[in-house]
Amino acid sequence: MKIRNKLIFYFGLLLSIFIFIALMLSGVVIRYTLNRLLYSNVFEMNRGIVSYIQGVPSDVLLERIELASLVTGAEFIVRDGEDSILSTFDDSFIDFNQATLVSKQFNVYRIVDNNMFYYYTSTVIEEHGLTIYVFRTADLTLTNSEEIFYTSFIGIIFLAVSVSALSLLIARVFSSPLKELAQYADQLAPETSQEPRPIFKIKEYNQLGEALEKASKRLKTYRHKEQEFLHNFSHEMKTPLTNIYGYAEAIQYGVLTPEETKNATDIIMKESEKLRDNINQIMLLGRLDSVNQQYHMQKVNLNDLLSDCLNSVQMQAKEANIKLDLLDTDPFVSVFGDPEKLETAFVNILSNGIRYAHSNITIQSIIYPSTVEVIIDDDGIGIPIHERDKVFERYYIGYKGHTGLGLTISKMVFDKHQIQISIEDSPTRGARFRIVFPGVLRQHRPT
Repeated sequence: MKIRNKLIFYFGLLLSIFIFIALMLSGVVIRYTLNRLLYSNVFEMNRGIVSYIQGVPSDVLLERIELASLVTGAEFIVRDGEDSILSTFDDSFIDFNQATLVSKQFNVYRIVDNNMFYYYTSTVIEEHGLTIYVFRTADLTLTNSEEIFYTSFIGIIFLAVSVSALSLLIARVFSSPLKELAQYADQLAPETSQEPRPIFKIKEYNQLGEALEKASKRLKTYRHKEQEFLHNFSHEMKTPLTNIYGYAEAIQYGVLTPEETKNATDIIMKESEKLRDNINQIMLLGRLDSVNQQYHMQKVNLNDLLSDCLNSVQMQAKEANIKLDLLDTDPFVSVFGDPEKLETAFVNILSNGIRYAHSNITIQSIIYPSTVEVIIDDDGIGIPIHERDKVFERYYIGYKGHTGLGLTISKMVFDKHQIQISIEDSPTRGARFRIVFPGVLRQHRPT
């Protein structure tokens, strides 16, 4: 559902509830107002009639009452004690025991006779010793009641129409900027130039526009890095392929001596290993990106894990004349994680260190009560401070244009394990990778 339709729906729902409550309250208020007006009119009109009757001689009193009934349309009953002297009702007997007091303020009673509601007041004329009851129906006292009701009803309808128009206007005010932002978002693409974002009077819409603008800039930067990475990565893939093809062609046509043929096969094997490693890294990165990638978490002996990692890169270090030192590590300390993926992460860091180290790489672990730190130092060229956060990015291009996904994969694995990794300067002016495990598991030492 569109936001404009939602706003209209919710405003309509609120409007319906509001009208329902308004009608109920208006009905109560109108009923109370009309009743009060009715009782007041009965009281005032009856008092005027009584004033007209009082002070006249007893021989013309009844005649004066009949005349007042004829002129005003009211009904009268004149009683002397319990005896009825005069009644203007036709063949009706009024049972005063059935009367109900409806207004203490005006002393007005209501009674039903022949399915008609009568409202009456009583006045004692002391000089004659008589009690005069003046009866009126509602239509005789409230000649403008229908006008009051319909005016109130029209007012409610006008209010409902006004609120409806206001809700449509508000819905339009809120939805129009969203449409502009949607059109602006549709135009954002890495291949196109940056379009100026729309400016609104509402702060929140401007914040949303700024967020879209920043996201577009990040997307363009990401796309640029991706293209640059693919360019360099394809170059790295092309170099071993060219070497493999060239030496394979030379072997096929027999232009090499036996010694040269042996060297050529060694080069073909090494270049093939490079291709294999690059392809494996791309495939591993794809698997780590997958939401279905499973991590088999278990207790892992830290000393065994680091020893296996060193064995994996031993040949690479030997070829580069790099010495690997694993300082004393407690053999009874374990961590929690996926051993295969943790080994991959550490091997990638060690391989990166071998690539840039001059002669030595050291590994040590520091055990704390609730954490374990693994520190990997090399004596290479180090990593500049402004580059330390970037080396873990997917399309980062390293020193001398070298590209690789090893550190990216390591960071992803560590993040899944909630392991922190940071880069510092090593004491040998090279790079130091500090890996902090969130927990430590200790094994019982044999006695």
